[in-house]
Amino acid sequence: MSAQERRLSAIGEAAAGVLRHTDYHLVRAEDVAAAVRLSREGQSGRRSAVWLYNEVKSRRVLVALALHHAFVEFAERSGPPEEPAAPGSLVEARDLVTQALLLVARFHRAEAFLTQQVQLGIGDIATSEKRQSAPQGPPSWPDSAMGRAASAGWAGRVVAYADHLAPVISAAAHAVCLPPPGWARACAEKLSDLAFDALTDDPDGPVDRQAAALSAHWYERHLIPLAGTWINDLDVAERARDVVRRSGAGTRAEADAQAGVLGSLLDTGVLLERAAREAGELLRLLSLPDGTETDPRSICDVQSRRGLALLRYGDLEAARTGFEAALEIAENDVKLHDPDDAASYAARARHNLGEVLVEAGRPVEGERLVKEARSAREGGAGKAAGVSPAWRRFTLTAQAEARSAVRTGKVVDGVRLAEEVVADRQHRLGDPGDINVVAARVSLGEALLEAGQPIEARHLLQEAGRQRADLLQPTAYWPNHDTVRMAQVELVLGDPSAVLRLLERTPVLDDWFAGRVSLRLWAEARVAHAAAMALSGDAAMALSALQELADLLAAAPADGLVLSVRRALAEVQLRSSDPVSAAATLKAVQAAETGPGDPPGRARTLLLAARVADARGDDEAAGRHRAALAGLTASGLDARHPLLLEGCYDEAARRFETGRFDGLDDLLAPLLDREPLPHGRPALGDGHPLLLDAVALADRSGAVHRPRAPRQVLWEDA
Repeated sequence: MSAQERRLSAIGEAAAGVLRHTDYHLVRAEDVAAAVRLSREGQSGRRSAVWLYNEVKSRRVLVALALHHAFVEFAERSGPPEEPAAPGSLVEARDLVTQALLLVARFHRAEAFLTQQVQLGIGDIATSEKRQSAPQGPPSWPDSAMGRAASAGWAGRVVAYADHLAPVISAAAHAVCLPPPGWARACAEKLSDLAFDALTDDPDGPVDRQAAALSAHWYERHLIPLAGTWINDLDVAERARDVVRRSGAGTRAEADAQAGVLGSLLDTGVLLERAAREAGELLRLLSLPDGTETDPRSICDVQSRRGLALLRYGDLEAARTGFEAALEIAENDVKLHDPDDAASYAARARHNLGEVLVEAGRPVEGERLVKEARSAREGGAGKAAGVSPAWRRFTLTAQAEARSAVRTGKVVDGVRLAEEVVADRQHRLGDPGDINVVAARVSLGEALLEAGQPIEARHLLQEAGRQRADLLQPTAYWPNHDTVRMAQVELVLGDPSAVLRLLERTPVLDDWFAGRVSLRLWAEARVAHAAAMALSGDAAMALSALQELADLLAAAPADGLVLSVRRALAEVQLRSSDPVSAAATLKAVQAAETGPGDPPGRARTLLLAARVADARGDDEAAGRHRAALAGLTASGLDARHPLLLEGCYDEAARRFETGRFDGLDDLLAPLLDREPLPHGRPALGDGHPLLLDAVALADRSGAVHRPRAPRQVLWEDA
């Protein structure tokens, strides 16, 4: 504590002692100065009013310091401050703020005379301050609790309760959103000033109602503008459930109320981890014997909704268990009397299981299930225009099929399927800005990225992501999903600064996002961020981040995300001139890869293994890995897949560097070929860094035949 802070603290203690028994208009500066208990600091004798005013500058600061000291003293008598626990619900969050304000209200009741004198003094302006010769700017105060109290007092505000309220407000806000830096402190200072005026003007009100009213003001004035109006629905649903629990816990009425809470969470895509927990509670309630028979369709619905929340969050094993349970009910439960209902629920479960397997790094198996679901749903979708529940289900499965095709390495088919989904949705919905048309365009952008078209993918993802961000909450899953995909595009295009800029201005890198929204998406963002750091020259930080992430996810060794983290780690290790460590990392990856379940993932591993062998001077191993890479076309990988083209370029570059020119033409021809593939584009889109590298190598070698393209002439100029 600095000397100025010690003086301010001693002055606050002295002023509180005087104001507790003296009317404000009778308080003399000399009396307060005489009551100061402070080491002499080189002074001798009694302190004067001049000394006091030289320290506090105005009587407003004097009373603000007095109130701050008195409240800190009162709070300490109530017990040591505890770190507020993270609330489990919005109702708990509001109650947490109410309890914090209740202490403030009790302080006003206990120190009623003092607070009334402070209220008189906080608006007092001395005649000397009104003179033109008086300093126009505020004095300088230390950046501490006492300094902030003095600074606010000079401006006529009271922030004595802000230090008590700020951590509580921060914890309460974290229940539903991620507050920006400084938000909780700013809210606490405004609420402190409001609470002082309200409680001083209402000295006879019941303290619990006063605290609840102030908490409601904070909720309406500060939390809703930050988190979004969707929390109103959640608040109503939670309170309705609490009412039902008090009157009849474990009944069907509680299950209905619980379903309302689950719906308000799932509709926003923000608190996915909590949505999964609430769905689990709903399943428990539906299984309780209460004299009524549970409809198996309700169980299927809840299992599916819980599984979707778990899938987005990243707990794939739990999601898969739930979807398998739904499929078991749909196929075997005799209570599903309607065969059409049973078939519909079975198709839904297969669709969801397929998506889980694709995310888990088993896209070949996942694609098979998604195709089965599409076949089952295709007949009910109908050919007539318009939007029906059957068509909505079908188009979601068609979108999943496009995604699974891309993830199995059939990028040409994936792009064509994704384009069909975009065209179909736009035709039926009519509005190109409809959020479901936008979602289809995002999926198309993802497919184009994997198909070697990063420039076109960036254009689509930028536009679609901006539209979706305008419609959804900034902390929700999908806007951050779009940001991560954009970051991956910029990585392919070799712009690490753009990656860092994109990710660091969004909540996706925050631990709150990992715990409340999606651990999986957070991990993907961390991988992209680390890769960008490595490209920017900070390989040490990238290695540390990726190793920490790999250790965190080690519990699921065969998960596709875990393997992608380790591949990224091996790539950075290789970039850091540590091929030995990279080889060890890739060995662990290869041990976890099972059969042809993930051809693109296996291709990435083989590509990196060949580069590591090159770095270690093992030409035989490098050749073996490249031969295995080329052989993945038998597993379904497109012959012109960008990963295979990378392998061709690596081999061409290795031959050129060793002075060999044989076969360069054959190796570079697939990269340089501009003939469109069945999806209407060449294998590598214009502007792809790999295409630019291949052109440069062809020019340098002089041994590669490049067909001359006809010069294009603008018709207007002809």
